[in-house]
Amino acid sequence: MRIAHINVIGGLSTGRIATELCRAAMKEGHRTLFCFARDYCPEDVPSLRIGDKADTLLHGGLARLSDRSGFFSKRATRKLVRQLKEYKPDLIHLHNLHGYYLHLPTLFDYLRKEDIPTVWTLHDCWAFTGHCAYYTMAQNAPPIDGERRRGKTTGCQRWQSGCGKCPLKHLYPKSLFLDQSARNWREKRELFTGLPHLVLTTPSEWLKGQVKQSFLGKYPIYALPNGIDLTAFVPCVDQRYMENVVRHFRLDRYGDRPIVLSVAGVWEPRKGLEDLIELAELLGEDYCVAAVGLDEYQITSLPPNTVVGLPRAGNLNDLCALYTAAQVYVSTSHEETMGMTLVEALACGTQVLCYNATAMPEVVTPQVGETVPLGDVRAMGEAVCRLCAQPKSPEDCRARAMGYDAPTRFAEYIKLYNAMYLNSPGYIRAVEEACGVQAGKPKKKVE
Repeated sequence: MRIAHINVIGGLSTGRIATELCRAAMKEGHRTLFCFARDYCPEDVPSLRIGDKADTLLHGGLARLSDRSGFFSKRATRKLVRQLKEYKPDLIHLHNLHGYYLHLPTLFDYLRKEDIPTVWTLHDCWAFTGHCAYYTMAQNAPPIDGERRRGKTTGCQRWQSGCGKCPLKHLYPKSLFLDQSARNWREKRELFTGLPHLVLTTPSEWLKGQVKQSFLGKYPIYALPNGIDLTAFVPCVDQRYMENVVRHFRLDRYGDRPIVLSVAGVWEPRKGLEDLIELAELLGEDYCVAAVGLDEYQITSLPPNTVVGLPRAGNLNDLCALYTAAQVYVSTSHEETMGMTLVEALACGTQVLCYNATAMPEVVTPQVGETVPLGDVRAMGEAVCRLCAQPKSPEDCRARAMGYDAPTRFAEYIKLYNAMYLNSPGYIRAVEEACGVQAGKPKKKVE
């Protein structure tokens, strides 16, 4: 089988998931092609780049002026279609199609006309909204009793019946002036519901439930959580190495204070940095609250004597050492479609704490941590104290992470690929031709 993956980036985040799926398919004897627009692709994965930097910049600029992300890059997408026609995929796996690199009408016209079995993994909510990728923070409720209650949101539900008057047009994919979310929603619905052989996957039951309420709900939807490499994410058993990493990030200056760790690839607003700052203020000098992955501006902007701001870890071993050194891993994120950092911390034997919101509670069980109401920072502070006083078993944490073992998770996708391929029109036609049968007609009886 020939499989083509399409994603905005190559080696990081969703790109890493897609390239690992390519490797898993190649191990099963399939051919793969990874199509991406930015970042890089590992050398062992056959790939092609979609467009170039100039095309992405132009698309992004036009989208900011017009609120039409996904409706430019026609030249780059036409070239991609030509290359796909030469490759002749038996199945196409879509990932993140947003990111200023594709012309959606051109791509979906190709998928529809060629009648190619298509898997689409929704890593966020962009596919069924008129603008945003996340919407639960769209409307903030007023303060309660004078206290800050970030996270007490009603969210935006316009995507269920048609967008318009988008409250998040200023967020990615950012629009400076126009609001065309209603038009985008209508055109997405027309494009995305026109494929005869489409199967959707999500990394969580929560996102699956959201998709079922959208215009994509007519398609089969499977919740297939992302996997992680449990041979890479392991507890750091080298005490000296862990101490060196703690010293490198200057956490040793906090002495024996319990480390409360939080990690994000990009600390965008939904990740809850303000909540983490408030948590640090509540816990006071008895704890060291550290955030990994902040950029230079965010680090210098942190209030004094609150969160210790750290840049992205230099390598995976350093990150595992930080996870292991922490007494508690905390996610203050308001919306996650799975919560990969929670799984990474568990794989390193560290108990976890998060909000009882969106997909995150699916990862956390009473044996490995706690959840608290969304936006209730005081409850989170109390939970940190409880977990530090009576920590969960590192063995139980590691055992929970085993449920997200990458080979097991990727095998579910290979099984889905095979099922779709064996029932695809192309495969059925090939079998009929091999057996001397014309489509729709019985084989002529030999007398």
